Amino acid sequence: MRVSPFLYMLAIVAGLLLPQAAPWASLLVLPALTIALTVALLRFPGGFFKNPRTLLPGALWGCLMNYLVLGNLMILGGIFLIKNENFWIGLVILAAVPSALAALPWSEKLGADHRLTLTGFAGTYLGALILIPLLAAAFLRYIPVCCEKLIIMAAALIFLPLLLSRVAVDRNWDERFHQRMGTVSDVCFFIVFYAAASANSVLIRQGSLDMLFILALAFVSTALIAAALIAAGRVFKLSRPVVSSLLLLGTMKNCGLAAGIALYAVNDEAAVPALIFSIFIFLNGLWLWLWRKGLERRFYRA
Repeated sequence: MRVSPFLYMLAIVAGLLLPQAAPWASLLVLPALTIALTVALLRFPGGFFKNPRTLLPGALWGCLMNYLVLGNLMILGGIFLIKNENFWIGLVILAAVPSALAALPWSEKLGADHRLTLTGFAGTYLGALILIPLLAAAFLRYIPVCCEKLIIMAAALIFLPLLLSRVAVDRNWDERFHQRMGTVSDVCFFIVFYAAASANSVLIRQGSLDMLFILALAFVSTALIAAALIAAGRVFKLSRPVVSSLLLLGTMKNCGLAAGIALYAVNDEAAVPALIFSIFIFLNGLWLWLWRKGLERRFYRA
């Protein structure tokens, strides 16, 4: 699986400038997310989940960084800054979703602690099963959501990807798709980001103060977490791979999943916060890569 941030940015730009295919793209959002999540879960080897005790420390770190730190920053900032109800709903959905699928390939690119990233990533997805209903009950209790859509989402985004990926891994089918995983994932998320951008093209072009606040919140939350983790790594002498893994888990949300849930279960406007945050996810990945290159230069000079 590869990461193609420029392709996703192209999807957003295409959605804003050429929104004519929005009705067709919206129909493909849920199947695209199901396929993307299934492909991501193929990265977990057979038997990975059979010994939960060994996975617990990494899973707890993943939940700590993704929900307790990044998720709380989003919600706290949104409470004081966001007035638009639909944007607020989208922000809560974004806070409740797990780490970005991009964290897995970026872990390899950055030389991060691969097992910590994998277990942390898995922990955020298991944590989402508990936290999404809790956050919805706490913040979105008065928002009408069709129960049938919730059941369909649970089947399409949780149970079906888990089932299909485990069957594929157990039968070694994943080896046949290994070279195509990146292409499949890219196409799926292109559809999701295009659908979200095209559905909100008029609204985004008009702009609003709330959008500026979300933009500022995305930048500040990402920068604060990154600065705090790098400082903590120096103080506690954490290895660079560990810091890199924590940075990935603590600064990357699955914006495609959040946008898809918003489009399918709530309304188009609720997908806007995920779109805005996705831009900083891509920029953050680029910054992490440059950060790693800077560390390597210092090491070789020394």
